Amino acid sequence: MQTYQYIQELVGPYILGVLISLGIGLIIGLEREYDRLKEKGFAGIRTFPIVAILGFSVGNLTDFFSNWFVIIGFGSFILFLAFQHFVKKKEECGQGLTTNLALIATFVLGVMVSVDYYKEAVATAVIIVTLLSLKTRFRSVISNITSEELFAFIKFSIIALLILPFLPNKTFDSEGLLNPFEIGSIIVIVSFLNFIGYFLVKFVGSKRGIILTAILGGLISSTAVAWNYASRSKESPALSKKYSAGIIVASAIMFPRLAFLSYIFNNAILKELAIPFSLLTMICIIATLLLMRKDDNKPDTDIKLGNPLNVLNAISFGAVYVIILFAVFYSNQFFGENGLFYSALIAGLADTDAITISMAKFSLEGEKLKLASSVIIAATISNMLVKLLITLLKGSKTAGKLVAYAFACVIVLGVAYIFISRG
Repeated sequence: MQTYQYIQELVGPYILGVLISLGIGLIIGLEREYDRLKEKGFAGIRTFPIVAILGFSVGNLTDFFSNWFVIIGFGSFILFLAFQHFVKKKEECGQGLTTNLALIATFVLGVMVSVDYYKEAVATAVIIVTLLSLKTRFRSVISNITSEELFAFIKFSIIALLILPFLPNKTFDSEGLLNPFEIGSIIVIVSFLNFIGYFLVKFVGSKRGIILTAILGGLISSTAVAWNYASRSKESPALSKKYSAGIIVASAIMFPRLAFLSYIFNNAILKELAIPFSLLTMICIIATLLLMRKDDNKPDTDIKLGNPLNVLNAISFGAVYVIILFAVFYSNQFFGENGLFYSALIAGLADTDAITISMAKFSLEGEKLKLASSVIIAATISNMLVKLLITLLKGSKTAGKLVAYAFACVIVLGVAYIFISRG
């Protein structure tokens, strides 16, 4: 802000506003001019700066006239664009309304500059030009979206925007555990993370190598990666080392993913998880690097991770979360700290997200942070044992042995941390 004040003193407030408006117009106009090389249009690198300066000038004149001057000027500008659109030939105006909307937005940004919203106007211009420049990429992505994925997005939107806001935000049980809005929020957050992970795999990871696919697949389900890669290691024993590396690195992603998930619900617990999760992640990464040192093979790497949003699965996750929530509550009441570890070991067999969220919320009081972090680590150990068992049963002997070495180090270190933190 001091830079703006210095320049304002140097050239004056009006010239500064003109220069900023000019810059905004050039940012958007440059993209539109480039687009005109491929598709015909009527506005480019000269028109947009003029429109931005026009909006700034109209906004400035309200001090001498009234606020109606901006409204009238804005309305007149829209009418002018409409007149141009209908009078000129379609080939001269371009095929769509994007340029017209961009011109209207540029006029508004000029008005924003006139009321000293400098940074906001520039930031908005950058967002607009980013959207305009990604047209080809958007079309490419949309052309590759299946009807199942489109319906999954619609279902997610319905759950997140239409159902969740209307759920009652109050508890319905004596223990204060059953809050429909909180449970719904957790389902939406976890579904959103899975949704993002699914499309990262689809548009970035597929056919890009075992490791990259495994990393992105780990954002959704490291267990699914283990199941898939273990089977492939048995089909192609020569590639067992590479598929083992994929299973290990997908499991490595579990730790930062759970750390982020716990941070969402209780940011204080991240301090307790940072060191053990970093060490466990590092072990997996080192094991992966050792296995991938001399990788010249490029096998098929597609992973079938199912529907991006299965409503039944989402509801099932909510049910599992509620069950674990009650299990944690009553285990702590009847069996103390040991009961929490029993719950974690059982929950980790199926899913680590639910127990992580429940323990993050359980430790909101502060003094239970160390206990909660130990319970979360116990759940990850249980989950690692499940993936190891999958690899041993479904994978080749080599894959089972290599994954066993890496996971054994993780499990031993995790158990040691739990005993040290409790001692």
